[in-house]
Amino acid sequence: MTAPRPMDGLLVLDLTTMIAGPLAGTICADLGAEVIKVEPPSGDGSRAYFSADPTVRFSSMTAAFNRGKRGLCVDLTDADDLALFKRIAAKADVILEGFRPGVAARLGISYDDIKAINDDIIYVSISGFGQRGPEASRPGFDSAVQGESGLMHITGEPNEPPQRVGTQVIDTATGHVAAQATLAALLNRERHGVGDYIDCSLLSTAISLQTHNYCEYLTVDVPTTRAGSHPMFITPSGTYETSDGAVTFSATMPRHWDAFTRALEDPELIDNPKYAEQDGRMADREFLIERITGIIKTRTTAEWVERFRAAGIVYGEVRDYPTVVTSDQFQANEMLREVERDGVVTRTVRTPATYSSFTPAPTAGAPALGQDTEAIASEFAAE
Repeated sequence: MTAPRPMDGLLVLDLTTMIAGPLAGTICADLGAEVIKVEPPSGDGSRAYFSADPTVRFSSMTAAFNRGKRGLCVDLTDADDLALFKRIAAKADVILEGFRPGVAARLGISYDDIKAINDDIIYVSISGFGQRGPEASRPGFDSAVQGESGLMHITGEPNEPPQRVGTQVIDTATGHVAAQATLAALLNRERHGVGDYIDCSLLSTAISLQTHNYCEYLTVDVPTTRAGSHPMFITPSGTYETSDGAVTFSATMPRHWDAFTRALEDPELIDNPKYAEQDGRMADREFLIERITGIIKTRTTAEWVERFRAAGIVYGEVRDYPTVVTSDQFQANEMLREVERDGVVTRTVRTPATYSSFTPAPTAGAPALGQDTEAIASEFAAE
């Protein structure tokens, strides 16, 4: 017998596009909810994001963030389609929407509109910059928010232009934040009998991800600048080239520093009282980075990994995707997720958390545009 899941029996309408909102919807599906992907006739914009290889017609964005959902295609400017949507919304538990502020109201599906027919609805608005303020009406994608949140400013080498993080980290983090907020609101409704309106923005998520840096700036007026592969506030910590690749490590605690110097076999650093504490090392930061760089380049990544493992310090091999997915730890963590729909198998990765009391719901691959429209319209036909 399958163990019950936290969102079994709940209905989620997902009107969002691209990554953040769709990921929140996928998490709900994993937790047992019935999730209906609501798209206009033009479809979610992610359907046009094909592989970087022009010979591969595969939208990994759609596939990765819409598995486990049913597909409904409606034109919300059409009276009949709007009426269908509202019939479904009247019975829904959660609505996820990603319109720019004001658009939902113009369509007649704002929080107030839905609350009038479903008083305890959990309504989640996901936007680039939030529902208020001078930037609220702007569209907001991950790269723009990386720039405007300060994240891009602190990413890259000190004397080089700012760089974006190499994946859509803000979009993805916002999806998790939206899912967390949804679950909190559902718990609040269960305990206190009230629905909720949730404002979740990429900008707020991006700033929150930099809480450490913002706290330092706001409290003691020290702004963070680009430091490349070596953090400005501790040493040694960072990424170094080996003879055949790269490793990243941190040896800032006294016992780690001692073990690290012995792994390096550098007589200049072993038991040197000048560098026993962080203050002394920071005073000679550039010298230490240069010296350690020279030593790390003399051996292979595998050799340093073995030495650092034996020394008990924090380290990481800098790996590419093929190396990651074939690693023993990837397999042990059971990260691979295979889903199928209409004979097409998609291989992706699971959402991060695992549970001892239940397993995530088995899910199919992402639906084709409007794939379940006829069936859903029949289920929610006018009485």
